[in-house]
Amino acid sequence: MRHRTTNLFRLCGATLCAVLVACDGDIASKAGGPLAGSSLRVLFTGETLGELEPCNCSGKMAGGLPRRAGYIAQQQGPRLLVDVGCVGRGARTWEQLRIKAALRAMKAMGYDAVNVGEHEAWLGRDDLASIASDELPFVSANVVDAKGSPAVRPFVIVERNGLRVAITGALDDAVLTVGDGLNVQPPSEAIGRLMPTLRERADAVVLLADLPRDEVDSLAGAYPEISLILMRGRGDSLEPTVVNRSVVASVSGEALYVGDVTVTWDAARRPTGQGEAVLLNDRFAEDKRIVKASIDWYKQQVDGKVFDLSEARPGWDRIRAFRPEPGNAFVGSESCTKCHQSQNAVWSNARHATAMKSLERVGYAHSPECVVCHVVGYGAADGYQSMRTTPHLGAVGCESCHGAGKALLGGDCRQIARTGGMPACAACHTPKHHPDFQYDVHWQRINHKEGR
Repeated sequence: MRHRTTNLFRLCGATLCAVLVACDGDIASKAGGPLAGSSLRVLFTGETLGELEPCNCSGKMAGGLPRRAGYIAQQQGPRLLVDVGCVGRGARTWEQLRIKAALRAMKAMGYDAVNVGEHEAWLGRDDLASIASDELPFVSANVVDAKGSPAVRPFVIVERNGLRVAITGALDDAVLTVGDGLNVQPPSEAIGRLMPTLRERADAVVLLADLPRDEVDSLAGAYPEISLILMRGRGDSLEPTVVNRSVVASVSGEALYVGDVTVTWDAARRPTGQGEAVLLNDRFAEDKRIVKASIDWYKQQVDGKVFDLSEARPGWDRIRAFRPEPGNAFVGSESCTKCHQSQNAVWSNARHATAMKSLERVGYAHSPECVVCHVVGYGAADGYQSMRTTPHLGAVGCESCHGAGKALLGGDCRQIARTGGMPACAACHTPKHHPDFQYDVHWQRINHKEGR
């Protein structure tokens, strides 16, 4: 697979998600699969991880559903549009709201199917059912309920180019965590049970599978009906390669990329694949009209809410704040001013002092994934709760880097306070959210050391 901006595609021993597809036009199949000369195009995404929009904390950034919608809308001609799963980041209340918003947007973009990946399985039977939609179907051959019945549709049939395309899915049965009321059957057995039906009803099969690479290769060897396997990238994009009669590829996630793969069958009906991982940077215009209602819905759902950050659900660590030692507590930056007036003057004129305003401007002031890096002590019992109840902690303040301040008020800060430095900055100034961050350069903008 050819990459438009960086050589991101590379083989990796990561867990994978897979897909197989066909495109619109004249009838191009008969018994035995697509005819020689047939070609199939698929646009695919995966591991969106609840990333609705780029935060733009450090300027205009790549990715986001509006730019994804803009790119997809530009693509002319017959194609399928699928997602390999892991639409959300976790199973907590606000994360499920992000999943629902992303799925609403994907429905508006015209997605044909979504795989039940590992993160969807974290939700459990009831929550998975609540986000599954007849108009945007989830598919899985081997994710079942406690009675062994399919938790979602085992497959769907989509017609493109006169081809009947079956889209199904599979999840690794060795995943460590599965939500209540769900079980994961061995994928090869589940697909084997489905395959006679798929052979009868479809000309080509789309398999969405969150599986180890060796399992994907094994399935490609066992079931030559699978023509294109699109894998969950786990941060990598994989150039199309042929295994038996299957083309295998993946694309990186976090709403940064769209995979674009075309499969062509030669005179012997053997497939070849070409494609690219398209980085959604500013070369592509955003189409906010398509996804605006979905993103606005999410913002309305979280507006004014204070979420229980101790909620324990499968999959991801809790949002963690620096926990004060017993007897210590967060007190706010103003409490430091009496002894540190020059430092306070530097801080007051830096963007850290008004960090919450940037979230308020774009409607994410109550979204936990964003708030955690814009306030003091988010997730701690005595940390930031809301601008109404704890406004003194509603900024990136002294305690964000130096620890809770109550114990420092009557003591020697030099001996007690944390030193901050690069580790404190790196927790939030990540390559994703601040790609051009350079500690030595950016530190000078907030340098508040005495005698500097």
